[in-house]
Amino acid sequence: MTNYRAWDRKADELCREAEEEEEALGLSDGPKGPPTVQAEKELHSLGAHSKQRNDFIAWQHEREITLTHSQDGTVDLSEYKGKAIRLKGCKAVKYVVPCGGVLKLMLDSCSDVQLHLQGSLVTSTLELYKCQQVEVTLDQPLGTLQVDECAKDLLVRFAERDFFGKAYHQNSPGFAIAFGLTGGAASSQTIGREGAYQLMSCIAEGSLHTEPVRRGEGEFPLDLGRAAKRQDQPEPEALPAAEERQKEAERQRIAGNEMFRASDFAQAAALYTLALEMAPDMGSVWANRAQCWLKLGDHEKALADAKKCTEVEPTNPKGWFRQGMSLHAMQRYAEAIPLLLEAEKLEPSNRQIQDAIKMAQMKARNTA
Repeated sequence: MTNYRAWDRKADELCREAEEEEEALGLSDGPKGPPTVQAEKELHSLGAHSKQRNDFIAWQHEREITLTHSQDGTVDLSEYKGKAIRLKGCKAVKYVVPCGGVLKLMLDSCSDVQLHLQGSLVTSTLELYKCQQVEVTLDQPLGTLQVDECAKDLLVRFAERDFFGKAYHQNSPGFAIAFGLTGGAASSQTIGREGAYQLMSCIAEGSLHTEPVRRGEGEFPLDLGRAAKRQDQPEPEALPAAEERQKEAERQRIAGNEMFRASDFAQAAALYTLALEMAPDMGSVWANRAQCWLKLGDHEKALADAKKCTEVEPTNPKGWFRQGMSLHAMQRYAEAIPLLLEAEKLEPSNRQIQDAIKMAQMKARNTA
């Protein structure tokens, strides 16, 4: 009779001997050809990437906080510098961000809320999801605005037209934008639409355009900053030299605005300079470059550019306002007041101008 158990024990012993010999020879994992070696390298690399991703997610969670308020009154968010703030389920609250330093803001399922961003966001990104009866006022440029599932009464007001970067929105028929700090909802323009497709809105060639987002490989959006050109449009005829220079100036102005929204003020000033070389009568560009100099701390240059703005475009309130702010920065408060008053004549309901006048008057009295 065959003893199968004895054979099994013998087979186990032979296997153990073979494994010990392979380990002694450094072949415990068996010989590896080039495909196996490459596969192991890729697995190791993926493991490293996975760790980096997990570390990034952990870092992001450490810096993101969620706040919920349901009360009448004003909440100052300046204490959360260096944080990404998610306002979730908030009702009947007014929020103020008086200075920069907040990474990012997200409003989630909020209603009857006002948000006043006086300072800029580090990532230049604001997100709104399932919000209604919400009004956002932006005193500083914003690069990206994301709006989803906002069915009604969402107004985003930009202090200046050039502060509007790109807005991506989906199924948000209540989404409207307005320019300038004066005027109510009647001066706004509804750009949101109902539907499961994503839209992108931006300023292209001086006008507000809204187009469906086209996506390429990996669902990456192809429309990043300008409205899609219709395929059936014929190629434009060659423009006369003067018109071509004006068009090039407009391109440089738009590029400068993008750099300004990204807080790259030196590059923005360089691009505005190129625009002014092509079209020196663009008052808004003189005013924008003055703002760059203010941000960079060069108050003399800011004052000179703001004066040039009022020379070529006397009815532009930015020129008068930035002359006043330049003098204010140089502590020449008494000189700043009449210039700020000129700006107020052109925009009598602008809260920024009113606040600047009060501050200059107070400083002038204190230093008299």
